Amino acid sequence: MEILNNLEIVEELNKVKNLSKKDLLEKLFLLEKIGCTNRQIISIIKCNPIYLERCIEDIFNLIKILLKLGFRSLNILFDANPFILNLDSFQIKDYIDEKLKSEKLEDIVDELDSNPYLFQEI
Repeated sequence: MEILNNLEIVEELNKVKNLSKKDLLEKLFLLEKIGCTNRQIISIIKCNPIYLERCIEDIFNLIKILLKLGFRSLNILFDANPFILNLDSFQIKDYIDEKLKSEKLEDIVDELDSNPYLFQEI
């Protein structure tokens, strides 16, 4: 994987303890699979190295619910606010369910998509 040759990413990876090569590659590949460029991956990990410590199943579930809700450019969303990757799928679902009492789903998704820092309310 080309990204592993980047010195910036190597510095960040050295900060993460107890991370197996398999776990690392899975998490980097997942970001690549959703369309993240090498620059976006470096930015995400430099800003939020905790992402690498998360359980891969939790990350899959998060991505799955975001796609189900209608988010399409996850690479841009995560690059804009890498801390979204620290959320659990149930947190997103609970937040959306609460907002649905007064707003339409499309409006909620549009608002979160256009202002990714609103995820910090979750």
